[in-house]
Amino acid sequence: MKQAFDVVVIGAGSGGLTAAVGLSKVGKSVLLVEREHLGGECTNSGCIPSKALLHLAAAYHEAITITGVTERSETYRQSAFSYVREKIAETLADETKEHFESLGITVVMGEAYFTGKNSISVGDTSYSFKKAVIATGSAPRQIEIPGLSPEHILTNQNLFNLETIPARTLVIGGGPIGMEMGQALALLGSHVTIIENGDRFAKQEDEAISSIITKTFTDLGITIFTKAKIERVENGVAVIDHDGTMVTSHEVPFDKVLVAIGRVPNLPAGLDTAGVNATEFGITVDSTWRTSNKHIYALGDVAARLKFTHVADDTARQVITHLVTRGLISPTEKLVPKVTYTQPEIGQVGLSWNEARETFGEENIMRIEVPLSQNDRARTDSATAGVLVVVAKRLSGSILGAHLISPRAGELISTLTLAMENNISLYRLRSTIFAYPTYSLLLKRAGDYFLAKQITTLRTDLTKFALGQLPKILAAVAWLYGLLALYNYQEAYGLTATELALRIFDFITSTPWAPLLYILIYAIRPLTFFPGTALTILSGIFFGLWGIPYTMVGATLSAAVAYGAGHFFSASLSRVTRLIKPWTTPLHTHPFLTILSMRLTFFPFDMVAYGAGLLQVRFLPFLLATMLGTVLGITTFVSIGASISLADFLEHGITTMAINAKFIFLSVVLFFASIAVSKFLKKKSLM
Repeated sequence: MKQAFDVVVIGAGSGGLTAAVGLSKVGKSVLLVEREHLGGECTNSGCIPSKALLHLAAAYHEAITITGVTERSETYRQSAFSYVREKIAETLADETKEHFESLGITVVMGEAYFTGKNSISVGDTSYSFKKAVIATGSAPRQIEIPGLSPEHILTNQNLFNLETIPARTLVIGGGPIGMEMGQALALLGSHVTIIENGDRFAKQEDEAISSIITKTFTDLGITIFTKAKIERVENGVAVIDHDGTMVTSHEVPFDKVLVAIGRVPNLPAGLDTAGVNATEFGITVDSTWRTSNKHIYALGDVAARLKFTHVADDTARQVITHLVTRGLISPTEKLVPKVTYTQPEIGQVGLSWNEARETFGEENIMRIEVPLSQNDRARTDSATAGVLVVVAKRLSGSILGAHLISPRAGELISTLTLAMENNISLYRLRSTIFAYPTYSLLLKRAGDYFLAKQITTLRTDLTKFALGQLPKILAAVAWLYGLLALYNYQEAYGLTATELALRIFDFITSTPWAPLLYILIYAIRPLTFFPGTALTILSGIFFGLWGIPYTMVGATLSAAVAYGAGHFFSASLSRVTRLIKPWTTPLHTHPFLTILSMRLTFFPFDMVAYGAGLLQVRFLPFLLATMLGTVLGITTFVSIGASISLADFLEHGITTMAINAKFIFLSVVLFFASIAVSKFLKKKSLM
């Protein structure tokens, strides 16, 4: 007999533990399954041990810089990996099986595999669930090099099991792991060589930061090869192909090779049986982190593009909220700060300079560089080799991206993330009081630099802005004038909105061109903010079921007009309403299915069209989805209108005697049909 749980969580890393604890706290029965060790990669072989090693390495290097190598310092150096393991043990003391069971969570150690869409097995025991969360993390990506024997290979999973510092370490990969561990080993006295296949070291960082960290590493004695790869290994010597030609090859002797070339997802067994789609890049999820099986969610490294502990934790928190509210509150995309914990640290959030140029145009943005030599705390610490780079919008001072290399960059980038999330401009940072002397004054100085630079280009920027906005201003004036004229007409004759609509329809139907006039008025309706539902119902009253094809044409043209208005007045995503913003990613990746789903769920018609224009969604998929997606909705409301007797409506208004029940029944059936079709398409539209 299967044991039944409300939720099964597979994987006890950051995301899995957060999900298990959170769901248990809200009264769910939770089964937590872990294959190897509680705490996951971060605690056992990732964040915690790597930062512990960096801390000890920096302390050791600072000590020998001051006093030289002593017997005591050598003992300290040789204790590096035992120190790391102590810190792992201290952290794991808070992540025991007994601790989580005391919170009401059932913990099972072993390999979980799916045996059905709502069941798993661990060993010989089977479990059923209502919901499941896959948080199985990732593993180091492997590489095959001719002549390289397994005993020489290190990854983050076995590095911290070493007893002594390798005399010579070859690091493959110049990403965050390669940089952090390469520098830590170099600080501890290992001769380190880093091989990077890109054209520059720290290629993910801003160029100003890349040059600083490159110099820092080379000054430490680290050898860096860019545009390079290991061709083969012979007798403990790596033959490196440099610049893509063996003519410039190098031979590098080593004791250990640290492979740090990225991560691959740990996919649990039985995903096909569970109906969960996955690729080599991870489990496929929608914007709510739900998989192709509506009962199963996946989060953390196994599903996310950004493989960070803090992303897994935040995602788990959002999934908990989504589940507890039964889908009323959906996960949202957030800015993700990234930190590389070298000495000095590197922090990054938002757009790079090149990304901002491609998105907004170089003429609309500004690059601010604040060298650490301008910060008094950096001077007192003799840590002036650093820079803060801020990418901001001209005039408004809105921060688009921030990049920093300095001591405590991890803390500073969090402040900048908060500023960006809350649209705190460089003007406001400049006017904020920061404690003196601290590194946080770099943020205030960035505001000073921005203001000074903005003043020098203010006339040019204002002129360019005004000229760019002139067509929009003229269009807005004409638009408002038309609305005012319509309002004055309504006021002059003392008409209600319903009476105005009836007068317009009376005018329309009094001519043989009535259908064309109706379609034209429906098409320009978004510019007058007249409710489309009212016009659609009126078309049923005046045209009967012929209102369906007329409204379909008018609604399609209306959507195109609203889309054009949104596109014309678009400036940035910050203007997109909160209603449309959660759909940003699916609108760009699957515009047809997403628009179709939104139309079928009776999403506010004009909001979808304006939003699609603001987001610059592809027009043809948008238009086709609108044509198809509005059929059921239009038929529903035209049927309501057709059910009403025009004569009785004009004389008595809407009464039970004026309504034909069969049309109401038809509209109700169509309404629920559209909802059912939308639910069927929703999962695909958000994938």
